[in-house]
Amino acid sequence: MVELNFRRFTLNQRIQHILFFTSFILLAYTGFPLKFPDEWWSRWMIASVGGFDNRTFIHHFSGLVMIGVSVYHVVYHILEKPRYDILFNLKDIEDFQQQISYYLRYSDVHPKFGRYTWKQKFEYFGAGFGAVIMGFTGLLMWQPFEAMKYFPIGFVQVADLFHTWEAVLASLAVFIGHFYDEHFMKFPNLSWLTGNIPEEELKNEHPLEYEEAMKNRPIENQEPGEHKAANNILIIGFAKLVFTFVFLVICVWMLWISYSVLTEAVRTYVL
Repeated sequence: MVELNFRRFTLNQRIQHILFFTSFILLAYTGFPLKFPDEWWSRWMIASVGGFDNRTFIHHFSGLVMIGVSVYHVVYHILEKPRYDILFNLKDIEDFQQQISYYLRYSDVHPKFGRYTWKQKFEYFGAGFGAVIMGFTGLLMWQPFEAMKYFPIGFVQVADLFHTWEAVLASLAVFIGHFYDEHFMKFPNLSWLTGNIPEEELKNEHPLEYEEAMKNRPIENQEPGEHKAANNILIIGFAKLVFTFVFLVICVWMLWISYSVLTEAVRTYVL
């Protein structure tokens, strides 16, 4: 028996993804302590990176990395490797309706997705929108007095509010939504490292792409499909247990942060 693996991400795409999510994690790690400076975990997080000055440097440097890799991504995909299947189309609306009907048990037919599902497209463009908002508002907050030479002070203050809310929204989307879909439900998902996707996963999640690949594209590599040894199953099981615990902790933490930011906004701008 042969286990087929299909190339899904190029080395260039994997490097971009690693730079983007690494800079994002560092931004979140060094940003939230500034928003909640009186919390015990904030003081611990700042101390873990070597103090406030290091926190500021890491935050600013990570922001520049995210802006840089985002600009490179747009230029690369426009000039070098345009993919029009990442754009929304009418089929996405049909797939969404069909998937809702399937989940609500109104239909027994699951939609057949191509290379990208409607949810993956939302995550992709959501990340792009977030990078633009976070990058622009972050630059204004980095040099507020310089920014006030070109923008009203109220604009800079609103930018601070947008920066905070977008940070919370992006963190929820990534640490809960994206982690759940792409890692928690597919543990261990190593396609972001290897660039390959197993045949069974491609067939189940992207059947239209699988059908096209089997007709027109050669198989990237083949590996003997051997049964996993008992010790490997135990290791994977334990790793999944740890991952689940970390995932749940992150979910609770992000929901608490969202509640804190929401109550603060209500007290400041409503009451």
